[in-house]
This record gives sequence, C-alpha cells and structure tokens, in this order.
Amino acid sequence: MVKRTVVIPLAALALAAALWFHKEGHRHELYLFHPMAVHFPIALLTTGWVICALGRRAEWLPNAASWMLWVGTTAAWAALGLGLLAERTAPHVPPAWRTLNLHETLAYWTVGSFTALSLWRWRRENWRPRLFLLAWAAACAVLLATAYQGGELVFTHGMGVSAE
Repeated sequence: MVKRTVVIPLAALALAAALWFHKEGHRHELYLFHPMAVHFPIALLTTGWVICALGRRAEWLPNAASWMLWVGTTAAWAALGLGLLAERTAPHVPPAWRTLNLHETLAYWTVGSFTALSLWRWRRENWRPRLFLLAWAAACAVLLATAYQGGELVFTHGMGVSAE
C-alpha cells in the first residue's frame, strides 16, 4: 500500500514534467537536471548503508535502510538517464572524453550493482546480512568513484560550465 502511494505520484510528476519539457521545446535542456539528480542516490545509498549497518539497534532501521536502497536505486537510474541525455546534448570538451567514458562506465556499474542489491533485499529469503552489507559497501565504493569522475568532468575539465 505504501509503495503505491509513493510511486504513483512520483511517476505522474515525472511524466508531467517530461511532457511539459517536450511540449515547450525544452527537451534539450533536460540535461540541466543531471547535476541535481546525482545527489539523491549519493545521499540515500550511502546513508542507507550506514543505517543497514546499525540495523540491530532499533526495530525500524532495517526497514528504513531497505527503503533508502530502493528509492536510491530508482534515483540512480534517473541520474543515469539524465546523464546519458547530457552526454548527447550538453556542450562537450574534447579533453574530457576519457573521463566522460570512465564516468559513464562506472555509472552503469553503479546502477547495475544497486539494482542487484535491491532485488536481493526485496526477496528477503536468506538474504545473509553480513554478505549483503559487504556487497552494499562495495557498491557504495563504485558510486563514490562515479561521483568523483563526475566532479572531475565539471571542476577539472569545465564540462557543462559556461565560459561566459
């Protein structure tokens, strides 16, 4: 019940925003949301790992960690989609292409690993908490490496930053 009350309004909002941007001719500007969207998976997935590690201290913590994992994974997919759009439409800086390729590859590994973790946690059958926590830590390492490469693109190469 809670899942529907959260997911349906968010999906409707995303659809309405996409239709508005497409209708108004702003489709090419959607990439501007990528820098905003990337902060949600970083915050949710790293904080969720900490909460998962503290899970035995309070009864509600494991449930909160699961929700942070699921919402953070969804946010990671949104950030990846916006990033791919940015790759197609944002102004490019040729010296940054190697970093951009690494950033994109790490982003695929990030969403893949967190999707696998989300499915693992959702099944809840013999989910082996210690192994799960270790896998989540490894996925967070990939997430932070992805974020670092994104920072390199902006702050070292000036990608997506106007020269004016």
